[in-house]
Amino acid sequence: MPPHNRNWDDLGRDIEHVVDRAVNSHDFRRLNHTICQVIGRVADIGSIAIHSAVQTASAADRSSHPDTKRLYGSTVAKTAAGVLKAVCGIPIGLFGALGFLGTMLDIGTATAGLIIFELLLIAAGFRLTYQGISSLKRFKRFHTYRGLMGGDTHCPVAMLASGIGKPQSFVRKDLQQMIREGLFREGHLDHEGDTLITSHETYRYYEQCRVQQEEQRRQAPAPEQAASSHQNAQVQEVLDKGNAFLAQIRKCNDDIPGEDISRNISDIELIVQQIFQRAAAHPEIVPDLKKLMDYYLPMTVKLLSAYAEMDAQPVHGENIQASKREIEATLDTLNLAYQKLLDDLFMDTAMDVSSDISVLNTLLAQEGLTGDDFTDNKTAGTGDQL
Repeated sequence: MPPHNRNWDDLGRDIEHVVDRAVNSHDFRRLNHTICQVIGRVADIGSIAIHSAVQTASAADRSSHPDTKRLYGSTVAKTAAGVLKAVCGIPIGLFGALGFLGTMLDIGTATAGLIIFELLLIAAGFRLTYQGISSLKRFKRFHTYRGLMGGDTHCPVAMLASGIGKPQSFVRKDLQQMIREGLFREGHLDHEGDTLITSHETYRYYEQCRVQQEEQRRQAPAPEQAASSHQNAQVQEVLDKGNAFLAQIRKCNDDIPGEDISRNISDIELIVQQIFQRAAAHPEIVPDLKKLMDYYLPMTVKLLSAYAEMDAQPVHGENIQASKREIEATLDTLNLAYQKLLDDLFMDTAMDVSSDISVLNTLLAQEGLTGDDFTDNKTAGTGDQL
């Protein structure tokens, strides 16, 4: 077991005690500061913060200078068309309705063709008005979606649904319509329909990752012995437990309307999902992961539940506001800790890659195929020919 994993269990217990005391006493003062001190004993938070700052700066740069012409269509002309449909549909429908009413009052002079014509006018007017109003509402939601994404080129559908107060099924159909209309010019929904992706480049990355994961699952050896079956049962137990915690986190996210904290919760959810994917592909990390799931995810759920309870109060006094700010800061710290854990899970892979590269460079050097050696060999070979 790598040295950094030996202290995770004690670290988890310490943080769990800190969170339990805060939740039970409703005193969240210095919660984030205390957790930072505990994590700092075994984790290099400084390096995580630098990594996070780079990501934040990159996101801010994308937000400040977004390539809107390439990624997003203009709604000016479409809005004008929507207004025109709504404005024209009302008088057309009204004209048809008045004509139909007059025809019914003077039924003796009415003809079937006239009645059908007036009914068609009513239907056309209603359709134009409905289409116009629907499109105007859709364009408004489009701008709301863009605001919720904050300049990123991918965003969970759950977060967008929470932002507009609609079911995820509605948002998926809404996004698909916007993609067809060219509002998201490079828009895609991922394979499961859970993520909006607004860039071809980002979508290619998502697809590559999905294909690689499917390939790994196909190539994974089937269990041949009872021990393997038992190991698979342990892996599934941990994954099921983790997925249950994720469901609670999603529920808390739905109950908390704030955009900033919702984005932070979605980031935590995405990182934890990646941890589970790594565990499914590499069952040998499950024992350490299970210990972590016993502390970090329950702790996160406790904090989010406390936040949701305070946020639901009709009056937010200074104590509630201060506690909410402290929990928000703590979630930022936990987000960094989750990132650190995910990075640590790839440590063995990074070491293997480094070792392979070292061996390859040694072999190439022995064959005279690196740098000046390759040039010298070519020169020597030319001289021999002369």
